[in-house]
Amino acid sequence: MKKILCILLTLFLLTGITACSQRGSGKSISYAIDKSPATLDPQFAGETGALIIINNVFEGLVRLDAEGQIIPGIAKSWTVSDDGLVYDFILQEGTEWYCPSSIKSKYGEDFYNKFCEEKVTANDFVFACRRTADPKINSPHADRLLVIEGAEEVISGNADVSTLGVTALSDTELQIRLSSPSEDFLARLTESEFMPCNEEFYETMKGRYGLTSDNLLCNGPFYLSYWNEESQITIKRNKYYAGSQTVNPLSVAVTFDNDANSVNKKLTNGSLSATVLPPDAAVPENVEVIKEIPDTVIGFMFNCEDEFLQNANVRKAMCMSVDREIFASDSMTLTNGFIPGSCSLGTQSYRERVGEQTPEINHSTSGASELWKMGLEALETDKISITVLCPDRFDTQARQQLQIWQKTLGLSLAISVINMTDTEISLAVRNGNYQVALGYITTDESTASDFLKGFEDGGIFNYKDERFNSTLEYMKTAATDEELLGACFTAEDIILKQGLFFPVYSDGSKFVVSKDVQGITIPDAEKTISFINARRFD
Repeated sequence: MKKILCILLTLFLLTGITACSQRGSGKSISYAIDKSPATLDPQFAGETGALIIINNVFEGLVRLDAEGQIIPGIAKSWTVSDDGLVYDFILQEGTEWYCPSSIKSKYGEDFYNKFCEEKVTANDFVFACRRTADPKINSPHADRLLVIEGAEEVISGNADVSTLGVTALSDTELQIRLSSPSEDFLARLTESEFMPCNEEFYETMKGRYGLTSDNLLCNGPFYLSYWNEESQITIKRNKYYAGSQTVNPLSVAVTFDNDANSVNKKLTNGSLSATVLPPDAAVPENVEVIKEIPDTVIGFMFNCEDEFLQNANVRKAMCMSVDREIFASDSMTLTNGFIPGSCSLGTQSYRERVGEQTPEINHSTSGASELWKMGLEALETDKISITVLCPDRFDTQARQQLQIWQKTLGLSLAISVINMTDTEISLAVRNGNYQVALGYITTDESTASDFLKGFEDGGIFNYKDERFNSTLEYMKTAATDEELLGACFTAEDIILKQGLFFPVYSDGSKFVVSKDVQGITIPDAEKTISFINARRFD
């Protein structure tokens, strides 16, 4: 009798444990991005919203877990040669593509039947890499492959894509050969450009691959179920997913909303499960800040196309007479850097790698006054008029700074402030409709080099300089992390020393999740958000 009771108790406990582990599973959740992606083609998409979806509907060789550690994806195991140049991957057998049934009406029953049973093979990874490196495709991610043997020659158009160092040894064996060791190579393999692509399916789409819900094969924890460019994308649990993790949500509705007040309202009323809020946004009481992302730097931006600010000495004089201490408070971290703290270089934060070597603009009223006089002389004028765009919340500090500029640079400067919202300032800066703006530069790029590429050909500063552009070009072919670090440092130094941007303090976006939802993870930048383990408790 005791034995029977023991068995029954054990079964009860096991059932209870299983039930607890399943609580919150099988429900739908929602996430907000600012707009509908232009494409979900992994080898071509560059927007954060697109990359979030790609990260959840595709499975690469490896993926990141909740703590940002590398775990198996399609590759169940791998080895690396002693010199760090050869990676051999063994793929899981029998991993299938998810083919949408809606494709039947366009391509027929036979086509659907073929691809709904098609296996993911090593050749799909070879084709994906070749597509990314092919100069005819013009992938924005091509430089991420430069560490691979032969990639530089292929990308530059001097070699055929077949010479790229990515080879299918069999359906389940893939070899990747590098031109030089890379400590972050496995982390790179979690990025969209390395997601598999079935060549036959891609060719059949005839240029529409990734543009609609029935023009994409998925192999991730979710598949693309619905896509309305005006409202939302719905991804649903993929029953054929062969990854090591159990997929909890039944579906995820990714809605499009670029209005901060609207997003805040949806979070408050519970119709939105999670999102990333900008630095200045209020956090509703019913959501929890899971992670603060140091992706933002606030400072003074200078438009080099302006008739006065095209002169470097004028810009430098204004930068040298900024008093950062005006902005100091318990809630603000003063900074000397331009590249945000969320940007990495190799396996470390760029800011950590640079440390105290960060370029710093010396505060000098006498030096600023001298540069100002030189600027006036070069511009052949005795009066300069400047308007500063400023957020309402910094009005007091900005007007204090205006008094300092006026005192340091004299009556030859006529300066005024226009108060605007952060959104209005960002739009004005993006359109070049400003002279000086106190605003924030925020990024969703995870690496320092990718962040800096956004300022190629002048970016929002409209700064034309051959040395700066050549530095950015060098980044694309840097053979080692030390060379890349040097190039990033040089580019940052130019931006600061040429008076394009004067950093005041660092800030960050907030990854927030409703308190009735658990398990949405963001192991790195926003584009790495994973919904696999999400649970909703009503």
